[in-house]
Amino acid sequence: MKHILYIQPYASQVGGVDTVLLQLVEGLDRSRYRAFVLLPGPSPYVAKYEAAGATVLFGQLAVFGKPTDLFYYPRNLAKLWVTVRTVMRVIREHRIDIVHSHKMELMGGNIAAKLMRVPAVQTVHELPRRPLFAYQAVGYLNHYFNDKVIVLCERSKIMFNWGSRVSDKLLKIYNGIDFKKELAALGGSDIRRELGIPADAQVVIAVARLSPMKGMEYFIQAADRLKKQGRPYHFLIVGDVAFDHEKAYKQKLMDLAEGAGLNGTLHFLGLRRDVPELLRQSDLFVLPSVYDIFPTVILEAMRAGLPVVATDVGGVPEMVRETTGALVPAENHETLADGIARVMDGDYRAMGERARELVEVEFSREVYVRKTTDIYEELWQSYEKYSTARSV
Repeated sequence: MKHILYIQPYASQVGGVDTVLLQLVEGLDRSRYRAFVLLPGPSPYVAKYEAAGATVLFGQLAVFGKPTDLFYYPRNLAKLWVTVRTVMRVIREHRIDIVHSHKMELMGGNIAAKLMRVPAVQTVHELPRRPLFAYQAVGYLNHYFNDKVIVLCERSKIMFNWGSRVSDKLLKIYNGIDFKKELAALGGSDIRRELGIPADAQVVIAVARLSPMKGMEYFIQAADRLKKQGRPYHFLIVGDVAFDHEKAYKQKLMDLAEGAGLNGTLHFLGLRRDVPELLRQSDLFVLPSVYDIFPTVILEAMRAGLPVVATDVGGVPEMVRETTGALVPAENHETLADGIARVMDGDYRAMGERARELVEVEFSREVYVRKTTDIYEELWQSYEKYSTARSV
């Protein structure tokens, strides 16, 4: 049995990378692979990883992303060697056969793997921003310290292009979701009854973390525009903040909705455990992201049979097609409102059915897991002399 160490540098409360990583861990063949997950601290996902058969470990993890204060880089530089030592210890104690880091700014696990002569893989969940050279610099470190680098969409590949040189370690693998789990029959919550939504009103739902990158202010402004046009829509926002510094943004959204007089039309639902049911009780899914990479919530909405209106960012164009929804420019509430109206004026139910068919063919968890483990198997073959030596 091969032992895989996954490293996730953020103890998130509301998903993100954890959602994607959990799909991978759950999809592993437990007769062939044993998963270990290294996190910086406790989170609601610890129990989920353990339920999927993973051993969860904790340790300091160094990240080199966008600085949050003056001492960000010195602090993480000092933490880097702690991370390296921690991962080396984990490799020895748990006889790790491969290290798979998530997020491009995470450093240390890949370095430890290189020092221990263990294969290293890194999944990049980012898109380049300005300045591009900064992302290309971190991309080069990912290239240097890893045997393979996984990106989620075409737009991420530019970070691994340095003039005339392009990384030869790059692979693109779409995230996937589990279609073997049957959707439970509708029951429990009835969102129309809960919120007093008329039976003939159409429900437009957005599910996202309340973070500026998700662009929920544009959704609220689009709702205001559509209400003024006399559209009989109700709007749901499902999600909450993940970090304390996002609370001010949440308050801004609530003030914006109240100022627009959307009380009774736009509903903040917070975190919900019945998101699949809420999706199936809705008519259209919207994701107005300003910045995003490969939001799997779109796949969840498509699986529920919803057409999707989303912004043209990251890998979204590789998910949303003309026959299953509409793409609109980011940071523009007018075009977002027009996109919503255009889809709803058409045969949106047929679009939703096509979305369901598309996601099951191209974005299944089985494909995601198989392509990822194929990388592991390829690397183990090339490292066979080292893994054999460790197993003696």
